[in-house]
Amino acid sequence: MESQLLQILQEGATSISNLLLKMYKQTSLSDEEMILIIHLLSFQQEGNRFPTIQELEDRMSMSSTRLIQTLQKLLKEEWISIDEYIDPETGMRHELYNLTPLYRKLYQSWREQRSVSRMIDPVVEPFAEMASTLEGEQTGLYTRFEQAFGRPLSPFELETIHIWTNQDGYSDELILTALREAATVGKLHIRYIDRILLEWQKQKITSVEEARHYSLRFRRHMPVSDQRQPL
Repeated sequence: MESQLLQILQEGATSISNLLLKMYKQTSLSDEEMILIIHLLSFQQEGNRFPTIQELEDRMSMSSTRLIQTLQKLLKEEWISIDEYIDPETGMRHELYNLTPLYRKLYQSWREQRSVSRMIDPVVEPFAEMASTLEGEQTGLYTRFEQAFGRPLSPFELETIHIWTNQDGYSDELILTALREAATVGKLHIRYIDRILLEWQKQKITSVEEARHYSLRFRRHMPVSDQRQPL
């Protein structure tokens, strides 16, 4: 019993935006389409960015024909897209299901809902404008990471950046400094950038200038052979 419970726990969990669960009905997604999206998220968080129809069919009570039809509908209506990316470590080209269009539609639906709320209650207008400004800044942060990585961000990467800004309280400037630091040493990976930010936090570094000085001192003591090794 204990070994079986341990195995269940080791399977991990799939991170899903609560906003997506709350609002997918309003965005006209069906329950069937939503379940398929959740499975795509699950596969991505397990490291499989382009599961086959057979892999999806093994997890869902849908025929392969119905799965293909549902995927085609999601692609046609631009809820998801199929993108190509180049693995920075191997140089190989791969395809992936990109769920960024889904989040953009969700964000647009959320903004429209807030617009209606402001019309009903004008008192919240100043706060809504402030929230909109902050969201726009964070969207710009995602764009900078996509440009640096040369591909769309995965749901895990999007969630990590969201945690940095909303839970850890890192400023956009500090996050972008960590991104540049990772690029400098040839380690453009979200986990490596997270380690940089965590190290700066341990050193009580809060400004970009402090971060740059610390990184410079760190690299001076790092062997040259280690500076450009992939994570």
